[in-house]
Amino acid sequence: MSTTQRAAPGAAALRQRLLGEAESLATVDCHSHTVLRQEYAARAPLDLFRLGSYFERDIGGLTGRPSAELYAGCADDAARWARLRGVLARARNVSYWRHNVVTYQGLFDLDGDDVGDDNWAALNERIKARTAEPDWYDRVTRERCNLITQVRNVPWYETWEPQYFTAVLRMEPALRLHDPEVRRGLQTHLGRELGDLAAARRGLADLMADYAGRGAIGIKLAHAYFRSLRHEPVPEATAAPLYARAVAGEALAPGEVTALQDHIVWYLTGLAGDMGLIFQIHTGMQGNWGHVPDSNPLDLLELIRAHRSVRFDLFHAGYPYARELGVVGKHYPNVWLNACWIYLITMAGSRQILSEWIDLVPAERLLGFGSDVQWPELVYGHLVMARACLADVLAEKVQRDFLSATAASDLMRLLLRDAPVAFYGLPADG
Repeated sequence: MSTTQRAAPGAAALRQRLLGEAESLATVDCHSHTVLRQEYAARAPLDLFRLGSYFERDIGGLTGRPSAELYAGCADDAARWARLRGVLARARNVSYWRHNVVTYQGLFDLDGDDVGDDNWAALNERIKARTAEPDWYDRVTRERCNLITQVRNVPWYETWEPQYFTAVLRMEPALRLHDPEVRRGLQTHLGRELGDLAAARRGLADLMADYAGRGAIGIKLAHAYFRSLRHEPVPEATAAPLYARAVAGEALAPGEVTALQDHIVWYLTGLAGDMGLIFQIHTGMQGNWGHVPDSNPLDLLELIRAHRSVRFDLFHAGYPYARELGVVGKHYPNVWLNACWIYLITMAGSRQILSEWIDLVPAERLLGFGSDVQWPELVYGHLVMARACLADVLAEKVQRDFLSATAASDLMRLLLRDAPVAFYGLPADG
């Protein structure tokens, strides 16, 4: 009998023990878009056809239309199921759909290992009934997920519910101040004109300071969805005339817009350092038709090297640039690697990524879970997948890579709780 065969029962037992430890841990959701509780109450009850997540992107890719149009013209749920069934026949293999199935099994007692003609109707009714219960939101987030907090993206001018969320201010509008509508919105909020670049810079600083004063711990940019992550250090003297022309009503050329945006990104990074705020940046995975190279985290290196006091929180494992991002985490002590979204993208890939990162990067700079979904139920499903992948990886590393069982338990706790608690400055008990 080979060594691998003799080790297998021990590996299985160790994996189960690590999984149990993960399930008992109070966890930090390191990247959240979850609806506020008050909004959830207004939109409940949900059903099988509205309780969706990233599989909606695959629906759009398969049908060539926005996923919201899939059910257009359907008179009842049976007709909606017929539409969804047709899509599933072509794409039920992807992790995005399996995320839904894990959620249905864990929270809505799905009878079977997938959704089909024989069980969709009963599942749909259970979703409607449970999401209508007044305490359902708390039961999912606090009991089933056992979340300390969710580090939630908060759009400009909006608030959050501190009993559930820790705020990070989204800053993409700062890159569109050449747009008069965006500029007017900030002027109205601040109660003053932003007639030149110096005034706009002060306005951005005041907005960030206001949110920080109310408890926000950082800022976030997801601009890799619409432009490259490469940012030249454009000086204020070059950017100011561009901004002035935009204020005067001139349309800037694409290269001029990029230059103005580059200046603002460097300015925001400096502000984050001055204010002690974390800077979260979307890297890697995009949506349908995204220009993949725009999201390469290696394009951030000049910005990172120039701002060594700024703590960068780089998202989505940089996928498909996860190996490159691991080396960035190895060599740049001001970079934290965030595994948000990755388990939904690819469970197999997430295991490989985590295994390599654990070999490379000190565990205090590895953030093991971020839900990146809209509905609390889908937070639960994602967390189930994350725990399973972490248990798989850690058990295997004990068996094959000379990691001690004690270190494996410590790593589970560090990645899901202790590292994000320390990084985000959270109370460990929630």
